[in-house]
Formats: sequence, C-alpha cells, structure tokens
Amino acid sequence: MKILYICRVFTGLETSLASGVWAPTGVPTIYKVMEGLAESKHETNFVLTARGIGADYDTAWTNRDDMNVTLDGFPAQLRVLAGEHRYPNWFGRVRGPLTDRRHLREIRHLYHDIQPDLVYVDRAHARAGAFLARRDGAKVLFRVMGVYPSMWEALEGKRRAHRRERDAYHAPFAQVICTQDGSGGEYWMEQALADGVPRTMMLNGHARPNAPATESLQLAGIPNEQTVVLFVGRLEWNKGAEPFIDAMLALPATQAERTHAVIIGTGQQKDMLTERVRNAGAEGRITFIDRLPHSEIRAAHARADIYVSLNRLGQLSNANLEVMSDGHCMVIPEARPEQKIDLITRELIPDDAVLRIPTDERQIQALVEAIVELSNDPDRRTSMTANLKAAAGKFIPSWDDRIAEEIGMLEMAAGCPADRVEA
Repeated sequence: MKILYICRVFTGLETSLASGVWAPTGVPTIYKVMEGLAESKHETNFVLTARGIGADYDTAWTNRDDMNVTLDGFPAQLRVLAGEHRYPNWFGRVRGPLTDRRHLREIRHLYHDIQPDLVYVDRAHARAGAFLARRDGAKVLFRVMGVYPSMWEALEGKRRAHRRERDAYHAPFAQVICTQDGSGGEYWMEQALADGVPRTMMLNGHARPNAPATESLQLAGIPNEQTVVLFVGRLEWNKGAEPFIDAMLALPATQAERTHAVIIGTGQQKDMLTERVRNAGAEGRITFIDRLPHSEIRAAHARADIYVSLNRLGQLSNANLEVMSDGHCMVIPEARPEQKIDLITRELIPDDAVLRIPTDERQIQALVEAIVELSNDPDRRTSMTANLKAAAGKFIPSWDDRIAEEIGMLEMAAGCPADRVEA
C-alpha cells in the first residue's frame, strides 16, 4: 500500500530537522504514527510543511527552499516544504495565502506522481485533503488531534475563513480519526463532518519507560518535609497556569509554610506569572522550571505529593495519560457539559480516583481547599493514587497497540485490509 502522509512541522519535530537526528518531543500522535508507518511494510512518502506566520501554525523552520531531509534514527526520507519565509518580508500578509496555494500545488503534484492508495492529512491540511478528495477522487484520511475553540467557531462563523474551513471539514473523507483528549471531539465531528463519513475517536497510549527516572538538580533543594504540588504544561490561558498560581498564593499562612509548588513549562504567561510570584514575595516556595527531559519529569511526578491539571480543553492529554497510568494524587476540573468537555473523562475516571473542582469563579478557592485537605490526609492521597492507576489500566492502551490499531484503520480506509496488503 502507498501512503502520502502530510502534516505541518510541529515544534516537537523542529529540533530533529535542525540537528539531523530523529529525537522528536511532544505530539506523540504524530511522531509515533510516523515511526510506525516508516517501519511497516507500507510505502510511505512523508511530507512536512512549514508555517512561519500565524498563531495556529507558527514554526521556527525558516528555510526558504523545499528540501529532502534524511535523519539519523528515522528510516525514511522526509520532504520538507518551505513556509512563508520563502517570500520576502515586503510581501506582508499575502505570504500566508501564497504559501497555502503553493503547498496545495506541491501536494497535488506529489499526489499525481506517487498515486497513493491513501492520503493522510492533519488539520493544517484539511483544505488540501478536501481538494484532493473532491477534485482528484483521492481517498483521504483526516486526522484531528483534539478540538480547539477556533474549530467550534468555524462551524458557526460568518467570516470567509470560517466558511472555507467549514467547507473543508465537510469533504467526502474516507475516514476521520480524532484524538480522545476530553475536548469533545465526538460532538464536534457530529456537526462538522458530512453525513456518512466514517469517524472514530482514539485515545492516546502509554509507553512503559525504558530507563529509570532521573532526579532533577532543580528539584534537589526542595525540603523533604514540605508538601510538593506540581503543575506541568504550557504557561498559557488554556492550560490553567494562572489560577494555579493564584491558588498557591492564596494558601493560608500555616499551609503556605509547608507547601512548595513546582511549575514545569514555559509560554506567553511566564513573565506575568513570575512577576506575580515575585511581588507576593513567594519566590522561595514556588519553583519555575522551563523544561525537563522526560525522565526528569517522571522524577518530578515521583517527588510530588499532589498533581494539579487545570487544562481548559480536556484532561486526557498524553501527559496526563502517563500520569494516570503511573498513578498519582490528582486534582482536575469538573466536566463542563455545556461545552462538551471532559464528559468522557467523567465516565472513565471514578470520583474516588481524583479530586474534582469547579471551573467557574469558585475554582481558585476550591483548589486552595483541595490542597489543604489532601496535604493533611496522606492516606487519602495513597488511596487516590492506587484507584487512579487501577482505573487507567482499564482504558489506556499501550502505544504499540494504539499505533497498530491506527495503521489498521489506514489500511481499511484505503480499501487494503491487512490480509490483502503485499509486503
């Protein structure tokens, strides 16, 4: 089977492209499928497109020329299409539309040259996938990695960009796969996709670590007698870093003296949050760490007594799935039925496995109370950890099984089930 695989240059792939060594970070939905396809019996042509302008698809890949890239550790060649930086700055905002058109033209040329059985596109290439499905009769698998507010807006928006995006989602795709991260993708697909288009939700997997956790020197100075409360994620609005900091600063004095917060992540809110902590004179009990290797993040979880996730878009992110699989005393927001967020999380995770707090104006005070309560009840923390690990073991697959299932779906979408595919 021939596959034309198309996705944008995610941040987690940029370092690999720059170094020449395959060492992706983040977006396991992307890089693990890429690895699975590259090692499979299928002939896969990988195309990565750079987008250098815009909040949704920003990238540091600024090469002006398209190029073929071979990486140590990845068994297939990558075709990387240059982004907006191909055009001079004085082109201004027209660089975006020009890049869209050029990428579509190059992708269509590749499609006709390769004649694949299936085209695999991510959300950044929904319009290209829709074009191929409609104009060229291509079998296209559309891959959605969770649902963002802008994707809901596109379904009702009046702007031309909304109408074009909405039209792309309504294309005759051969299959649509959406990551089950708690963001309500199943409900979004009901409204966005054309009737009769096959669709499925897929939870990400969990990989058992090959190496032991490595203690971070940045955590070594935290006194062992203090309760450690951990937050991991981008310091941006949708991850909930700001209410986390506000709750840490609102702890009663006696609790604050025996609590240490650790925040691992960076982002647009970093300066604002560190200044807020500094103004409160709380630098000694709140530690900011921009980033840690995966083994050291595991050590941070092992060192923490309480893990807080306030992700506004859903609690089944890959980072959280790993935490759940290993077991932790975890605080998360309640489900938000009106926004279709975390309804599945509520079904999968029982109340004795996590402590849920409101998402409205009560959230900060509720988090303060949760931290005080859990800090003073180590037996409950132990019970929650065991209950969460047991619950996760029932619904989180291994990454090997998860990738094998997705590749099987690609084969079916192409009309080439495994027993009919030649090696």
